[in-house]
Amino acid sequence: MLTLTRFDHISMAAQDWREQRDRFERLFGFRFLRRFTPHPGTPFEGCVTRIRNTQIEWELLQPDGPESFVQRFLDQRGPGLHHLTVQVPDIEEAVAELERLGVTPFGGISQDTMWWMAYIHPRDSGGVLWQLYQPKSDNPVNGTKGEAGALGFRRLDHVSLASPDLEAQAAWQERVFGMEVESRWDVADQGYKGCLMRIPNTELKLEILEPLGEEGFLQDFLGKRGKGLHHVSCEVESLDRALEALAAEGIEPPGGVGGERWKRNIFLSPRDTNGVLFQLFEEPSP
Repeated sequence: MLTLTRFDHISMAAQDWREQRDRFERLFGFRFLRRFTPHPGTPFEGCVTRIRNTQIEWELLQPDGPESFVQRFLDQRGPGLHHLTVQVPDIEEAVAELERLGVTPFGGISQDTMWWMAYIHPRDSGGVLWQLYQPKSDNPVNGTKGEAGALGFRRLDHVSLASPDLEAQAAWQERVFGMEVESRWDVADQGYKGCLMRIPNTELKLEILEPLGEEGFLQDFLGKRGKGLHHVSCEVESLDRALEALAAEGIEPPGGVGGERWKRNIFLSPRDTNGVLFQLFEEPSP
């Protein structure tokens, strides 16, 4: 399996990175770190923002023209989650290990001014585009407390993956990345089962969801978009505060307040975040 040094960032494709940055800063308190511009081999522009109370970043990609792979993604799927990025100690050894595991990184090893990189295609990973990288220089990454945003954002908990075969997907994550299952559940009345996996050397977790039966929100998702990243889950300081802030923004969470596995939780529709389904939950009082 691969050795992971850290989880670096979640990447999102957007038509206008500035508008998206402002939206996420206002709602979640994501802090702008730096922007990047197009150059040969990278047909996109965008920025990197820091997620509060974590060393994980949120990247925004905007196409630099109609031929950009980011534009093709937007044309096919619309704005939304694009890829997940993890750091490895040695990119050549990581690629060799993937090949030993029967996975051929598409495009081989590439580089920019900061990193050497390789990619695992979604068809090989069960629906997720994974970016592996080795930095060219040692740049310490410092977490930031930052502002909580209008929603009272506290921390990032997990990224969720929709899959038609939970067991096969969990086994792949364990074999390739060394993830371990932390918990499992079965929510028959809502038509799904799931598990939560620990990603090595990061506070972020990966949730895998599989539909039960032929109807339900997961079957709808898989039928329309196929297996892949489904939502991002975050803890907020107060769900009531978050609801008040959303009302002030003219946003009404679809489905209202839920109370199953996460006690109290709500969802923000992709139409209100410009492409990403967010779950917001409040930890129950001790």
